[in-house]
Amino acid sequence: MQILAVSYALLLATTALLCRLLPAPFRPALLAVASLTFYALGSWRHALGIVGLMSAVWLVAAFLRETSAAAQTTRRLVTALAISACVVVLGYFKYRGFVEDSLASLLRVLRLDTFLRERPAAALATSPAIPLGISFFTFEFIHYLVDAHRRALPHSADDASPTSLRARLSDFVQFAAFALFFPTLLAGPIKRYQQFQAAPRVFASDVAFGLSRILLGLFKKLALADSVAGIALRLSIPDQVTPLGLWLAMYAYAAQIYFDFSGYSDLAIGAGRLLGYRVPENFDWPYLAADLPSFWRRWHSSLSGWIRDYLYIPLGGNRGSAWRVAANLIVVMALCGLWHGPAWHFVIWGVWHGLGLAATHLWRRSTDGDANEQAQTGWRRILRIAVTFHFVCFGWLWFAAPSATAALTGLARMFLLAR
Repeated sequence: MQILAVSYALLLATTALLCRLLPAPFRPALLAVASLTFYALGSWRHALGIVGLMSAVWLVAAFLRETSAAAQTTRRLVTALAISACVVVLGYFKYRGFVEDSLASLLRVLRLDTFLRERPAAALATSPAIPLGISFFTFEFIHYLVDAHRRALPHSADDASPTSLRARLSDFVQFAAFALFFPTLLAGPIKRYQQFQAAPRVFASDVAFGLSRILLGLFKKLALADSVAGIALRLSIPDQVTPLGLWLAMYAYAAQIYFDFSGYSDLAIGAGRLLGYRVPENFDWPYLAADLPSFWRRWHSSLSGWIRDYLYIPLGGNRGSAWRVAANLIVVMALCGLWHGPAWHFVIWGVWHGLGLAATHLWRRSTDGDANEQAQTGWRRILRIAVTFHFVCFGWLWFAAPSATAALTGLARMFLLAR
């Protein structure tokens, strides 16, 4: 089921109507059932798998929340194993072919291809389909497990004893509603469990806000993103497009991906409000950012916040030497690129941004750039915005191209370095 399909609109309208009529305590159960229906209509096998993984994550989190803080070694081991299991599931479905092809290419470069065995066509045809939203599930499950380990998750408010059967059932239903929440399954935003609480009532103002946000999202997607999609498509065939055409395609893609992605976020935010939940904002005029760190605080901010809290800070964050911080930035952004897609051009896109963030950090360390940026106005700020925007646009060449070779071809032709 697609977000722009009539069936999705009917499911959302029916669920929203029931959410407005039902008291808040019943809403998580309704949402869990509606979301599971949405998922099962796409693939009931994947739905069963996701429910199994979700249940395992909840059981591990329940163990972590109820185990004594003194048992730190056990808690760390259980958390690490559970996170590893989530990553393995993601890797099997999304990155198995990428890893196999990359290893095969490496063996050919090292002239060790005699060890390679060609995969039969039947095996290629039966490669596992990627479950819907598996990347978003993985990030939200890791967040839930880490915060359970940190004892940062709230217990159910339905019972004085968090270990009673009623409280456990209520907690599981609430987690199921959070994990399966169908408006955010396809394109986010990435939610936090602590913030995912049903409003006491769904008022008329919530309905008005939700519908207006949905209309805005549809306008961005259908009227703006789709109108430039044909021009942006030229980046996939750079050897057949003139240099001027490639420049226009780069700007068109920058517009397309922003309006497309922010449009889907608007749809999710609006749908969430209709259902009585506040979905986090995801975009804040990112192309007006005056530097790259500011861009990432404004672009897909739910992903940026997740990367900061669950990758960057555990790696050391801003602690340590300037070069250690720069290395942390490059590593986490490379992983961010790989999360977006199982291909090297996505990794290069991540490294591109990592290098930009690292260079910005090193410059700030040496010149107190943070303070200077706040004082800059007028044409200097406009120049910084233009530079940041074009850095991001050149990064989109790697993101939009079907391969790293195609991205390099397009970049070379844009600057008249290749025919």
